[in-house]
Amino acid sequence: MGHKGAGKSTSGNTILGREKFDKKRSAQCVRRHGEVVDGPITAIEAPGWWKNYTVEESPELLKQEMLLSVSLCPPGPHVVLLIIPLFSKFKEKEIKALQGHLDLLGERVWSHTIVRFTYGDYLLGTPIEQHIESEGHLQWLVDKCGNRYHVLNNLNRSDETQIKELLEKIEETVAENHGCHFEIERTIIQEVEERKRAQEERAKERMKMMQKRRENIRLQMMRGVEKSDTRSVGSSAYSSFGSGTDSRSDSPFSFVDGLYIRKGCNRMELPSPFMSGDERSDTMSVRSPAYSSNTSEAEDSSS
Repeated sequence: MGHKGAGKSTSGNTILGREKFDKKRSAQCVRRHGEVVDGPITAIEAPGWWKNYTVEESPELLKQEMLLSVSLCPPGPHVVLLIIPLFSKFKEKEIKALQGHLDLLGERVWSHTIVRFTYGDYLLGTPIEQHIESEGHLQWLVDKCGNRYHVLNNLNRSDETQIKELLEKIEETVAENHGCHFEIERTIIQEVEERKRAQEERAKERMKMMQKRRENIRLQMMRGVEKSDTRSVGSSAYSSFGSGTDSRSDSPFSFVDGLYIRKGCNRMELPSPFMSGDERSDTMSVRSPAYSSNTSEAEDSSS
């Protein structure tokens, strides 16, 4: 356990000797198994909290996952490794956030906790005891954990000595607790599991609603396209009617260039100003009655 960016995944990979944990941040617990010097070991990584966020400011899902992480290795873990990067400066707010998140597991968690300092290369030869004394809040934390701590140099992962030392400290911690695992009351775990199931069910319902809405939108869009195609077909029919001949077989007229022409006529002529009155009259007879009557009226008015 530890805040985001403390080095939990890297520490897990160093303990197991392989790249078992993905260094990408995860909102859920991750359990991995491996073989170490003295045999098989199970390591569980809990999601980290924001360093400056108090437990009240953390999301409910994070708190639930921290509690459920303990139940992933029943009856419970032998120890809790609290990951602390040595380059990080802990002030009162950071320590308050750390204590609040670990207190979620109950007061007994501190008797099973080992402070695991990462980035041991940051010390540059300075003894870890001197560094702890120089940081007042680190001294408080180490004392809270019964003076149990271990330094890990992630840059020297091939050194099996530091893993052996960690396993020895774990055995000492188990002996101090009379061989007992760290356990949380089953009623607390059950309540957390029920809340998580309820949240998952609500999430599924929201997903179904979203899918239904997307399907309705898709159907509406398809209907809109079908209506658009229908209007296009109607427009095409109208265009063919306007540009060609009248689709009505019983109509005596054809529609050409915006004028109705009587069927059976091979040509249409406009009256020439040099035609005689009789010639004009003969030419007008090939036009539509409306056009002829209008022209006749014009001629009458002019005469």
